[in-house]
Amino acid sequence: MGTLTKVAERRQVREGSPLVVEINETKILLYNINGQYYASARGCPHMGAPLDEGACAGTEVICVWHHWSFDLNTGKCTSNPYAPEDLKIYPVTVQGNELWIEI
Repeated sequence: MGTLTKVAERRQVREGSPLVVEINETKILLYNINGQYYASARGCPHMGAPLDEGACAGTEVICVWHHWSFDLNTGKCTSNPYAPEDLKIYPVTVQGNELWIEI
């Protein structure tokens, strides 16, 4: 089990607009999708594109550069079965109004 780190308050993560947070020099995106919170690496595992410049469709984030889609529950690429690497996903814990990520 990793370490829980407080990263934001719920009100800071607007639906449809990921929030960039940084933990130990690692940039992580927080998403609010229908009141559920998700966290992923900021960079696409394909070529490092900033995923916060892409779009979300349901619980998938779509890379702005090559339009690869990644499931925010699993990190699996849903648009390319030959994707060499999954998107890094971080567990999010909600405690009252606070959002915590497990690193």
